[in-house]
Amino acid sequence: MKLRFNLQALEPAVPGRARLYVRSVDEDDELELGDYSIAIQRSQNSYYLHSAQSWDASLRWLPQQGWVEHEDGIAVLLGPDIVDSLLANSSDAYQFTLATADGRELGKSPVKLDKAILPSTAGGNAQAMELTMPVAAPEAPAPEPVLETPPVLEVVEPAPEPIPVEAPAPVVEPPAPAPVAPPAKKGGMGKWIALVVLLLILAGAGYWFYSQSAKDSPAVADAPEDKPAVVATDACSMDKLADRPGLQFVQECVKETKTSEQWLAVIEEAKKAEQCDVAQRLYVNKAQSGDVKIAMAYAREYDPKDHQAHACFSKPNPATAAYWYETVLLSEPDNAQAKARFQELSQ
Repeated sequence: MKLRFNLQALEPAVPGRARLYVRSVDEDDELELGDYSIAIQRSQNSYYLHSAQSWDASLRWLPQQGWVEHEDGIAVLLGPDIVDSLLANSSDAYQFTLATADGRELGKSPVKLDKAILPSTAGGNAQAMELTMPVAAPEAPAPEPVLETPPVLEVVEPAPEPIPVEAPAPVVEPPAPAPVAPPAKKGGMGKWIALVVLLLILAGAGYWFYSQSAKDSPAVADAPEDKPAVVATDACSMDKLADRPGLQFVQECVKETKTSEQWLAVIEEAKKAEQCDVAQRLYVNKAQSGDVKIAMAYAREYDPKDHQAHACFSKPNPATAAYWYETVLLSEPDNAQAKARFQELSQ
């Protein structure tokens, strides 16, 4: 049976809780209510979740209680043990598998985590009241009106301060005798004209001098040499790995804004430097966030048809390649190349 899994935050979001939706892709196959178990495998090292924050190479089924019908499938509420384990490393991708209570596997598919899902640490001790909190909320508005009283803080008597408008003082009438100035204008008009002409001459001379010296300014055009400084601030430069661990490098690098081609170039640099952990984490982070080009490139690293031996990808892995081709189909269901390779690798 071909299944689709979808993990969504509750509405409103509740820290440490999320709802898992499962439906059959084929209309002829339907999931009925019953007791089901799930297995969660991470892409980092293909380990399975065993318990809270505990992963191991062996398959482990996690029984889930409280399944309910939802539209054309079923759903169940997941608790902190699973939710916190999934959110612990944002660069990981996960594959969910569903099985009946007697261990019969029904189907599997990759899962995208809803960005609105919160870890239990985001809710403190308020989690226990998560489902009843909304009821108490409406009563809050009642006390609000009491707060209306304070606003009577019209004690904003500072208004009197403007009274010291001693401004009138400056209006000292004595200056009135200044009118005697008019006669001076008539007598010194020639001087003023001469002064204005002199200023115009000086301004013209200054402009000429400036325009002549400006010819030498081209040397300043070397300013563009500041560009290297911009490159130096790129958090994805391989030099940064010299003073920080790979995980920290990836966490800072993924905050950059780049095109798919630029991300692939960074990944290629990591591969050349044999920083395999960095290359794989970048692949997973970008592929999981919906970048189809990167998901396709990652799938080809493992696809027997396109695999090229490398220190970071020593041998092909059909199952892993199929996983990432299916991830591509979640974003682009009509991607012919991904569909063809997925079908062939799944046989």
